[in-house]
Amino acid sequence: MDINDSEYILNNNIPLGEIEEQEIIDLSGYQVTKGEFFAHLREPTVTIWKERIKFNMACIRRFPGITHIQLLVHPEQKRMIIRPCVADTPDSLRWVSGGGEKEIKSKEMTCRVFALKLFDLMKWDGTYRYKLLGKPAVCDKEILFLFKLTDFELYVSNTTNKRRAPYYPEELKDYFGIPVIEHEDAYKIDLADGYITTGGMS
Repeated sequence: MDINDSEYILNNNIPLGEIEEQEIIDLSGYQVTKGEFFAHLREPTVTIWKERIKFNMACIRRFPGITHIQLLVHPEQKRMIIRPCVADTPDSLRWVSGGGEKEIKSKEMTCRVFALKLFDLMKWDGTYRYKLLGKPAVCDKEILFLFKLTDFELYVSNTTNKRRAPYYPEELKDYFGIPVIEHEDAYKIDLADGYITTGGMS
């Protein structure tokens, strides 16, 4: 029995017989709240500035021993994928410091041209930094990591305490996430469908 099956959940977690009044709910109109709206210090993220990019250690640990990746971008779907690879793969990028006998650590990757193209594509504001939460993905049995460029945390400078404060644009005031009926398909991918390797990032 699938633990996500509604019958299983009802039979094992919610004693309906003890509920005096039951309400039948239509999920149309509901939004699945974005994970980006919650703290996720130990979850895989990438932070993008106007001149550099950095993956956190939680992301790097998802690919043990991997020192190089390809970055795939889908301009139409507004998605970015991490694809592990070996060092001599065309357009491979070293995304960590260390390796071999040295401890692998996260590092900032300078990428002025790539960041500029990304900011232009997404119409992002260069005075902010953008943090995206990654999700595991599979394509033809290949393990990947997917970032939706449209789902991000936006940070602006806080001049009072020198820390970064979260911020969201006014147009997102009533937005919590993807509608329930669309959520299941939101992270499906096909690498043959418009993804482009980034090439050089300088």
